[in-house]
Amino acid sequence: MSITKIVGVIILLLTLTGCQQNQVRQSPDLPAPPPGFSWIENSIGAFLKPDGWFEKEESKGNTKALFISREEISHAGGFKVGMSVNQVNAWSAGQTTKPSQFAKIFVGKIAKEGELLKLAVVAGSHPDMNVVRIRGDINGVATIVHHIAIGIDSTDQVYLISFEAPELEWDEEIKKGGPMLHLFILGD
Repeated sequence: MSITKIVGVIILLLTLTGCQQNQVRQSPDLPAPPPGFSWIENSIGAFLKPDGWFEKEESKGNTKALFISREEISHAGGFKVGMSVNQVNAWSAGQTTKPSQFAKIFVGKIAKEGELLKLAVVAGSHPDMNVVRIRGDINGVATIVHHIAIGIDSTDQVYLISFEAPELEWDEEIKKGGPMLHLFILGD
């Protein structure tokens, strides 16, 4: 993991949420997780997992995926509350757009798929994070999904990160989702 990425994410976190003192460090390369969380480290990066939640990793072709969910992930791959992280490597091998361009296009398309609740670009850190939050319908349940799309031209990678929860549970579940979405470190 490059020190530039780690420092960039830490600065972003401190800017968005303020300083917080933590007591336990799980790895010398990672900041201490917030209380009630632990780190998951793999080739995709490092991500927070709430205590008692489940995780699952998958890989297909150039895409690696990590799922962190409140419920144990079913054989069909579904969950009601949780975060998905997709890392697409060697992006330009099958695409005509740069990773950074795709991240912007992706967020624009997602913004049209439901009721738009938030649309932003978090700039200033490397690279830009394109953010969209929508209210939609998943299997007949009103659901809120927060998406982050990051395109890294220098490594030819795209990261698609999302956190979802039924609308009726959103206010409670975003208490766990917020730290997961604000503090993560992308892999190399």
